[in-house]
Amino acid sequence: MSKNEEVEKNKNEILNVKKISKKIISSEKNEIIENVKEKKSEKKTKAEKKKTIDENVVIEKIKSFLAKIVAMQEESEKEENVKATKSSTKSSAKERNKKVSEKSNFMLEYYDLPYRYNETIVKILAQTPKKLFVYWDVSDNDRNRYIETFGDRFFEATYPVLLVYNEDKKYVKEVPINDFANSWYIDIDDPKTKYTIQLGRKFIDRNQVIDIEKVKENNIDLQTDYLPFANSNVLEAPNDHVLLEFLPKHITFRNVKTNKEFVKNLRKINKLVGKNYDVEEFYQNQYAEELSDGMFDMENPSSNLSSSTFK
Repeated sequence: MSKNEEVEKNKNEILNVKKISKKIISSEKNEIIENVKEKKSEKKTKAEKKKTIDENVVIEKIKSFLAKIVAMQEESEKEENVKATKSSTKSSAKERNKKVSEKSNFMLEYYDLPYRYNETIVKILAQTPKKLFVYWDVSDNDRNRYIETFGDRFFEATYPVLLVYNEDKKYVKEVPINDFANSWYIDIDDPKTKYTIQLGRKFIDRNQVIDIEKVKENNIDLQTDYLPFANSNVLEAPNDHVLLEFLPKHITFRNVKTNKEFVKNLRKINKLVGKNYDVEEFYQNQYAEELSDGMFDMENPSSNLSSSTFK
């Protein structure tokens, strides 16, 4: 065999080997691909199974949650029914009590007095012969009228006062108050005289510029730096002394056991020392100066009843 033939033979063998190796490789590739496909299909099947299981679990949880909601609703309905039963029982009890109270003609009432009546007003009362009680209010309409006339800072630019007028002795007393109060106690010097009180405000700055046209337009009484709001009732302060009462000389007593009557002289005061005092004489001696000045006219100004007049 020549060299050329050997070479040719070797080439053919090499080609055959290559062909065989290609076949082997291709067959192994196919096997690998098949294995991969099988594994993927197995994984997919497992995933689908797992997904199915998870969905079943979720469905079961939803069912249990809905069952709980239904149970809670039923329980709340039961509670409402119980409350309705109790309320109906209470209402029936109230109706029974109402009928009983109507039968017994018994009524319990409660009145809550308002803090203010929204009226511009001043009132005075006598607490003692030398002390007066004053209460007042200014309506919202008047407040707005003053603010419209004098500006938004009217209440900051003024301060409140009470002017106490003694109408018998013709003098005026000024009492400063504050914006936080709606009542005041005032000490007076002269009892048994007539008093009126005026509520007003004074301007802090006397030189404040004021629109006189607006003052006239709103019908406001402005007195230089003073602005009156309202006047009180007229009050005569009571006496500050013991009244000399007219007494009968004798009074009749009756013994309720024996039904016997006897007379006693009330014009005499029997002291422990044994000395008798005449009541009228005693007061005349005690208040000799006041009686000589005509201070005691034996008339009580606190009331117009016949029991308040003495001789």
